[in-house]
Amino acid sequence: MTKQKIVQSVSHKAPAQPQAPEDPLACLPQTFVQRGVRTPFTTKTLRYARVAVGKGGRSMIMLPGLSGGLGTYELPLDTLRDVFDLSVHDRMLFDRLLEFEDIRPETVLDHARAVAATGVGGVELARTSIRRGGNEKSSRELGQLAVLHQALLQLGGAAVQDMQREELTTMEGQVRARKALNRFASEAKVSNDTIIDSLGEWSKMIASVGLELEGCQGLLRRLTQGLSKFANDIEEWSNSEQSDYRFMAGRISSATQATYKHALRCVEEVDSWNSELGKVLTDWDRAQKDIGKTITKLWWILDGWQEMIDLWQKRPTTDRVRQREIIEEVASFAPVLPIEEITAAEQQFWVDVRVNQMLWAGELRKLGSGEIDADMVDRLERYRRQSA
Repeated sequence: MTKQKIVQSVSHKAPAQPQAPEDPLACLPQTFVQRGVRTPFTTKTLRYARVAVGKGGRSMIMLPGLSGGLGTYELPLDTLRDVFDLSVHDRMLFDRLLEFEDIRPETVLDHARAVAATGVGGVELARTSIRRGGNEKSSRELGQLAVLHQALLQLGGAAVQDMQREELTTMEGQVRARKALNRFASEAKVSNDTIIDSLGEWSKMIASVGLELEGCQGLLRRLTQGLSKFANDIEEWSNSEQSDYRFMAGRISSATQATYKHALRCVEEVDSWNSELGKVLTDWDRAQKDIGKTITKLWWILDGWQEMIDLWQKRPTTDRVRQREIIEEVASFAPVLPIEEITAAEQQFWVDVRVNQMLWAGELRKLGSGEIDADMVDRLERYRRQSA
């Protein structure tokens, strides 16, 4: 994305129309890494900030639609505290981000939750973080048992077809499971201990996706399913709206459904491996490599969407004005898929989404809104020149 020059005056005028670039795809990020990782700061002006690795390996903070401008403003991450007055929560998160050598969605999420759980960002943020962390721990533990149980049903033969998952929590059940897997291990010419160890590693690898079983669904599977519901909810809401908001809502719904399809393909690939655990265990190196890439991509595809869903779920049910404001916000800042992920047939759709986003974000976050003042503009401009 192109670097944005902060607006030249503190007016309430609508931003000028952007010049059409020679390459329409220039408005889209080339890669997920270039798009950056959604970073949940609580300071208002940083609400939709993303952190990415810039040229030379320097971490950059990207601020979409800041101050009513078009495009994304970038500045070195280590200058953030010099430009913005950060909350206690954001200072703690900032200090952690500075130490990252590899910026990935799952890593940022882990550290963001750790900061939120301290309570410095407020009670609601802490409770949400702790609750979600607890739910994921529970699904991970159940998922590990479920993977072993599925392996028994697929590979253990007739002797264990009546075995229940709960039996694996007992000593007798574990002994029975080991015996049942001995036959497969012998046929595959690997030790029984290797089979058990590989299953354990596999269950850890897929924990973020989990299984399509009650109580075993991981964070990424639930979020993928949540995208479909979110898209349908927005579409239903728009049916009784005026044309401009109906158009915005339509864009949200379409972009969400398109993202859902990409995410679903990754989930289905994980499930295809889970349905052939014998193949996993006999071709471990390939399975480990392939599924690792798929889950990494799924993290990137879904990055930033949970906040959009949360924002909509918390909407006041009787305040139509606030609902429209949320629609504007989601339409302006919903994540777009990068060029590396989409097909040629999808490119025009995502270009249209992004062009509309830049215009909507410009309207939503004008300089006169009170989010930033002239002094902050001066500081931003200084760092823009230094990092140019």
